Amino acid sequence: MAIGQFGSQASAQGDSTGSRTVRFPWLAAFFLLCIFPLCFLGYGSDNDTYAVVVVGVRTWHEHFPITSRNPGYWVYEAIIYVLSTLGGSLLCNLASFLMATLVAWRFWALGLRLRVPYLALLTACLVVTPGFIIAGSSTDDYLWSLLCMILGAECIVADRLVAATLLSALAMAIRGGNGPVVAGGFAAAIVYEVWTRRGVTTKALKIAAAGLVSAFLAAVAFYPSYVIVGRNMSFTAAMDGPPELWTPFLRLGKFFYKGSVAVGPLALVVILIATVLYFKNRHTLKDLGPRPKDSNRLAVVCLGYLIGNLVLFLRYPIEFYYLIPSTFFFLLLAGITLFAYSRRLTIALLVTILSFDFVWPIFVKPNVSGRSTGAYLHFGVEPGIILDDTHARMKVMHCHDYQCFTDLSK
Repeated sequence: MAIGQFGSQASAQGDSTGSRTVRFPWLAAFFLLCIFPLCFLGYGSDNDTYAVVVVGVRTWHEHFPITSRNPGYWVYEAIIYVLSTLGGSLLCNLASFLMATLVAWRFWALGLRLRVPYLALLTACLVVTPGFIIAGSSTDDYLWSLLCMILGAECIVADRLVAATLLSALAMAIRGGNGPVVAGGFAAAIVYEVWTRRGVTTKALKIAAAGLVSAFLAAVAFYPSYVIVGRNMSFTAAMDGPPELWTPFLRLGKFFYKGSVAVGPLALVVILIATVLYFKNRHTLKDLGPRPKDSNRLAVVCLGYLIGNLVLFLRYPIEFYYLIPSTFFFLLLAGITLFAYSRRLTIALLVTILSFDFVWPIFVKPNVSGRSTGAYLHFGVEPGIILDDTHARMKVMHCHDYQCFTDLSK
C-alpha cells in the first residue's frame, strides 16, 4: 500500500460518518511532514548510532569482528554498513523512513481488522510519538525490529507458523533485547488457544515449537558475540551501570518517569481520564458491532506483545525508545476500548502527544541526568523531545564516526 492510501477504508464507527468509505489524504501529508525533513540531519543524536557505523566498517570491511554493544547487533550493523557505504547517512535514514512507513501501514491494516474507530486519528497519534519520529528519521534499529515483530504477529494469527518463526527470529536478531516482547506474543497466542479450546491442543504445541525455533535461530546471530568474549555468556550482561542505580525503588521510579516520555505527561493524563470513563461507563457503552473472524485472537496477541515489552522495560528502564513496540500495540488496543467511544478524547490524545514534541512540561527531575539515584519535584517547561533532538542532531550532522560525535555533542 502506498503512503497516500492511508485511510482509504475507514469503518462506519471511525473517522467517517454513516457507512461511507472515506479517504484521509491529510494523514499521508502529516506523516511526511513529521518525519521526512529530519532524514537530512545526519545519522542521528544517539551515540550508539555512530558506534554501529564504525564497527560495521571494522567487521565487514576491515575484517576485525567487533560489535557496538551487548548483546551484539551484527545483523543491523551489516545492513548499515551496506547502506552507509552506498549512500551515507541519508540512505540509512531513508531506509528507516521506509520502515516507519511500513509500520504505520501495518498499524492501519491491523486497525481495520480490529474495526478501530477513529483509526486515522490514532494512526496520527502513533506517528507523532517522539520515539516513532526519531526512529523513523535516524539510523536506529527500533522500527526495523518492530516491523518484523508485527509481521510475525500477523503470521501467528494467520497460522502461518513457518513465516512467523522466521520473522520473529529476524526481529530478535536485529535487536536482541526484543526477545521478551516476541516471547510475550507467542505466549499470548498459546494461552488464547488453550483457553478457547479448553485444553492443550496440537495447534498450541505447534505455536510453542515455533517460538522455541525462532529463539534458536535468533541465538545463532549472537554466536559471534559469544566467540569474541572468550566463549562465555558475559556478552548478555546489560550495560546499565552499577547496582546502586537500580534499587527496586529507583527501578520503579525510572519505569514510570522514563515511560512517561513515550507520549508525554499530558497525554498520560488523557489516557487516565479515558480509562476512568471507560470503566465507569462500560456497561452502558454502545456495541461497536460484529468484528471480523480472529479479531479477538489478534487483540490477545497484541496484548501479549504489549505485556512482554512492559516487562522488558521494567527490567531495563533506560531509554524511552524501548517502549516503541508498547506504543504501537497499546494504541491499537486502546482504539477498541478506551478511545473507541469518544472522538474528543482521541483528538485530545493526539494534541497532547504532538505538543510534547515541542514543549516538555516538567513535574519531576532526576538528581543526576543519566545516572540518577533520586529525584525531586520541579515545575517548569523545557524544549520538547523533537526540538531537543533536532538541536542535538544539527550539532553532529556532519559526523561519520564516534569520535566526531563525542567532540561535537559536548
